[in-house]
Amino acid sequence: MAVPDVTRPADGQHVSDTKVGRDLTQIGSARDVFIGAHLSARPPLPNAVSTPAPPGLNRLPRRRAQVFVGRDEALERLERALDAGPGVITQGPQAAVYGLGGIGKSELALQYAVRNADRYTLVWWVDADSPEQIRNGLADLTRAITTGTHSVAAAQATAEEAADWAIAWLGAHPGWLLIFDNVENVGDIEPALDRLTGGHVLITTRRATGWGGLCTPLNLEVLDADAAVRLLAALIGDARPAPTTELAALAEELGWLPLALTQAGTYIAQTPGMTVERYRRLLKQAPSRLYAAAASGHDQRVMARVWEVTRERIARLNSLAPRLLELLACYAPDHLPIDVLHGLPDTDDLDIGEALALLASYSLISLGQDTVSVHRLVQSVTLARLTADQQDELRRLAADLLASALPEDPDRFENWPAYARLAPHARVALSPGSPAMARVIDYLGASGDYASAKELQHQRYLALSSALGPEHPDTLTARHELAYWMGEAGDVAGARDLLAQVLAIEERVLGPEHPDTLTTRHNLARWMGRRGMWPGRVICWRRCLLLRSGFLVRSIRAR
Repeated sequence: MAVPDVTRPADGQHVSDTKVGRDLTQIGSARDVFIGAHLSARPPLPNAVSTPAPPGLNRLPRRRAQVFVGRDEALERLERALDAGPGVITQGPQAAVYGLGGIGKSELALQYAVRNADRYTLVWWVDADSPEQIRNGLADLTRAITTGTHSVAAAQATAEEAADWAIAWLGAHPGWLLIFDNVENVGDIEPALDRLTGGHVLITTRRATGWGGLCTPLNLEVLDADAAVRLLAALIGDARPAPTTELAALAEELGWLPLALTQAGTYIAQTPGMTVERYRRLLKQAPSRLYAAAASGHDQRVMARVWEVTRERIARLNSLAPRLLELLACYAPDHLPIDVLHGLPDTDDLDIGEALALLASYSLISLGQDTVSVHRLVQSVTLARLTADQQDELRRLAADLLASALPEDPDRFENWPAYARLAPHARVALSPGSPAMARVIDYLGASGDYASAKELQHQRYLALSSALGPEHPDTLTARHELAYWMGEAGDVAGARDLLAQVLAIEERVLGPEHPDTLTTRHNLARWMGRRGMWPGRVICWRRCLLLRSGFLVRSIRAR
């Protein structure tokens, strides 16, 4: 048919009233007839009810891990959930394994599928990150079942048609195992679950919410310490033996996370010259490189890549959530009071709550009644992707928020519970030389934790000495207070000796009658007495009283 000469219709004239309109209508009608004829010429898919599956049909994404430890109890829980049957704790024999990326959800599903393959007539794995992947995975199942006499019909069917046929087939046949791996949204598979009652459905997901009433949710945790060490030892092998203490230390630094342990053990085993000790050292010096480093054949299963994909998804849903995750990386991993985050500028409590709920739904954080916790490796990987300047800015913000959350008077008993909750985070977030840290130290001393007060005061003294110089009045005050906490912690001799050193500097720098000098001399006499040096104590106090008297007389005369 010749292409018509398309011209613009006159004002007010509808295109269908023109010759062009009539020609286009004819073209559309011809096209519809052609498509209809083409569809009617396609062979139909067979009857799903009467079509058997080829014997031993299964599809799994890869070989299961040869080293698999510490998951016996999780496998038992999974088997019990799938065997529960309708009307017990699920709508059907369906289970969802959820947890942090890298926790081992997919490997657990893979191990279950291989170990129980003889229980099923068909085992089929569907990558389920998106609706398109789910549809394509089910369409592949249709093509696999209809291989042979109906291959042409399956090949010519659309993905939607083939996926619907697969659901119909599963609904009509018993004894199969269908695995949806890494489901992003519950709604992507929820319509199909009601129809999938003749076999077992196993779902892995990072999303912890939305599964109630649909299936049995099973939370997967990190490995215990013993299993983590055994996993590392087995992966590294005998070629580079390491003491158990070294393996345990590395496992702890990696937070007992299976993906991190596997990545580290495989990398150590395959990298010439690499040892556990060296890997630990590099983990401190260049964490971002090791989090992204992959041994041969493991390039897709490394922590940096797994969590970057999750972070990008979260950022599309809520721009505040990644910012909060970065901020949480600047505190201690466990039990940060959520109130600290409510001081974040340009946000309100509702914004914070929604962002935290999203992070929790992806298992990147865990929420208590009024606290939030983050896996230490999530913190480390989150910070590793930032530049040094970005990290510095973030840490300043975290310190400011924490300082604002500290009560003003650390000596008041009613403020101690708040200080107790914030103290672990203060150790991480606050600069040792900051005024806020001084309040934390005062709280520790007032509450009787002299050892911690001494430790933090020593850090404070070193920080001020480095920033202001060893003879600055603030540095001398910090050194004086360090001596005090040393004495309270039981090191009376150390307190006496340190005060004697401070006194010598203050007499030279501030003068013998300066109030700080007199206070130091007074406290020196006190600790000398505590040490049993009574003659020295008396002499020191007499000298202090004489100097104080002279100072007072001159002050009165000056008036």
